[in-house]
Amino acid sequence: MQTLILPGYSAKNKVWVDETAKNLKFDGIIRPFYWAHWTDDTKKFDANEKANLIIKHLHGEKADIIAKDEGLEIANIIKSEIPDQIISIN
Repeated sequence: MQTLILPGYSAKNKVWVDETAKNLKFDGIIRPFYWAHWTDDTKKFDANEKANLIIKHLHGEKADIIAKDEGLEIANIIKSEIPDQIISIN
């Protein structure tokens, strides 16, 4: 099982992602996400696109999601597409 950490839109959320990942007590895989537009202005932020990419990379595995702001929007899209794989969203 994995725990996905999905931040909000702002690059300021990188600190939140790092702190959240560091403070998790979990034996499984912890996957913090960093959005490309934080370092490259030419990259666009598309919640549906990000959700679909994450779904592909889960390969049918179950996951918990920790999300904030726009990350919560992505988490909800993922949950609606693969409800049996998502254990919880916090």
